[in-house]
Amino acid sequence: MSTQLRNVPNCQAQNELTQTRFWGGEDRMTCLQVTQVKPKSERTAGTGVADFFNHLSLTKEQAKHLAVELMLFAEDREVTEMSEEFVNWATPAKEDEFDLFAD
Repeated sequence: MSTQLRNVPNCQAQNELTQTRFWGGEDRMTCLQVTQVKPKSERTAGTGVADFFNHLSLTKEQAKHLAVELMLFAEDREVTEMSEEFVNWATPAKEDEFDLFAD
């Protein structure tokens, strides 16, 4: 069973993002699917309905971590792979020292 959630605000027409909550099974539990209509230039003729949409399915844990990365991106503070490799090399730290979601 799935539940349509509200569309992502301020994303309309070809930029519309829809959200669907669904049960991902005992291993994934409650999940979220975000769906967007593909631009016509990205569609391939004759491949069916799947070619009309982009989608991303996430567990709650994945959604939580992606939300942090999306906020960093939206604020022009995204972390590149190269800068993360440098931080990991230059700053040995405890495993959970920078975990925003640690209990």
